[in-house]
Amino acid sequence: MNYIWLGMMLLGIGFSCCNGTLDQLSQAMMNSCGDAISFVLEMAGVMGMWSGLMNVAQKTGLIHAMTGLFRPLTRRLFPQIRSEETISAMVMSFAANLMGAGNSATVFSLKAMELLDRDNDGRPVASDAMCMFLVMNMYMVQLIPMTVLKLRQDAGSVYPESIVIPAALVELVTMAAAILLCRLLERRGREGGM
Repeated sequence: MNYIWLGMMLLGIGFSCCNGTLDQLSQAMMNSCGDAISFVLEMAGVMGMWSGLMNVAQKTGLIHAMTGLFRPLTRRLFPQIRSEETISAMVMSFAANLMGAGNSATVFSLKAMELLDRDNDGRPVASDAMCMFLVMNMYMVQLIPMTVLKLRQDAGSVYPESIVIPAALVELVTMAAAILLCRLLERRGREGGM
């Protein structure tokens, strides 16, 4: 990936030198740096809020209650996982994703994947549970897509929340399709002796 970025930068600089627009390129780079810092600072507030809420939810027992509530779903999707700690970490990740926490969910997802890897005995090949967890994280429905709403608001959208229902419907369909595809590949892997 580093080589790709380096190649893109060198191509951009090369074209700017040939076109005589090197000063415009440097100006655009400086403006982008400032925009990136502003974006990171704004997103840090959102991430801090969600990380704090999830920490409170964990300490008050809400996550444990949610784990019990989601038990029928987790048993169906992850039949081989018995560890309460692993399931709780997965539920925290799902809850953060459901609430649109975006980057804040990464912390919980990494913890859950670490526990799933431990349950997989650190094998070099991902278990079915690890693959399903990854698929669900990638295609999880976001009831309140906070990051997208914030970006739309910053971009000047008159109704930034107008995408919530259409996006949730599309996400629901794609998540269902992804889970079905994952199940199909799991079955195929078992039949093929993989």
